[in-house]
Amino acid sequence: MSARRAPHLASRPARGAAIISALLVVALVAVTASAMLAQQSQALTRTEASVARAQVHAYADTALQWARSILFDDAKRGAIDHLGEGWARGLAALPVENAVISGAIQDEQGRFNLNNLVREGRASAPDVALLRRLLEDLALQPELALAVVDWIDADSEISGTGGAEDATYLALPVPYRAANRPLVTVEELARVRGFDAKTIQRLKPFVTALPATTRLNLNTAPDAVVAAALPDLSAAERRALLAERAVKPFKDLDDIRRRVPKAPAATVNNDLDVKSDFFLASVAIAGGAISESGAAQLQAQALLKREPGKWPVIIWQSSL
Repeated sequence: MSARRAPHLASRPARGAAIISALLVVALVAVTASAMLAQQSQALTRTEASVARAQVHAYADTALQWARSILFDDAKRGAIDHLGEGWARGLAALPVENAVISGAIQDEQGRFNLNNLVREGRASAPDVALLRRLLEDLALQPELALAVVDWIDADSEISGTGGAEDATYLALPVPYRAANRPLVTVEELARVRGFDAKTIQRLKPFVTALPATTRLNLNTAPDAVVAAALPDLSAAERRALLAERAVKPFKDLDDIRRRVPKAPAATVNNDLDVKSDFFLASVAIAGGAISESGAAQLQAQALLKREPGKWPVIIWQSSL
């Protein structure tokens, strides 16, 4: 009897081993499948994020073309630029597929052009004085104007108290040299002696960096810039000027001479204007294709130069 049962009893360990092997195979297949699904999910997420980025960049490019078309059409309608025109109203939040677009156009010639500080290779005394007044009005150190002059001019001579040339910058823990060229953006001031993030943030609404010597558009300049450009005007006179130009913009330089008799003749003739060539287009995109990581976001800016009868040229473009 026991001899006949021996084969049956002997097969049990083999069957147990087979079951364990089968379970291991199933577990291995499950782990492999899970890993493949995880990789596929990650690939889909990356694809969705890529699609979202592409979508918001396409919207930003479209909004930039909108800004260029607005400025092109505006140039055909009139010879002056003022804050009552369509370009100054910007693009209100506009819902599009999976996103919301908003935009604005800023007249850069309504701000003081820092590159005016150096003309024909030399510091421009009237412009340096203007920037010093603007800095002082903003509760910033007037001597910072000289540091900007030295950053831009081509020589190695320190302009005075507050100025800085290569020796100053080469002594820093991370040394570098003065640029000795015009500023490209206002943010470049972060490399200039005396300028920190707080100072730049305070000054930025009132200054710009343009690739040419420019006049100040009195139709669009804010109060602080007007005060620096026309220091002989009292605060009350400036308020009256700003209120009047809102309903009756200056139409030419003769109009400025008549309505602002305190404006020095040299300032009107050389430094003021009623029209502009340079504008900053800003675009914000919220949305795009929605993925597990959320909606794509984008902020973009472009400096545009408007030329007679031509589509505005993009001087530079950036995005965040």
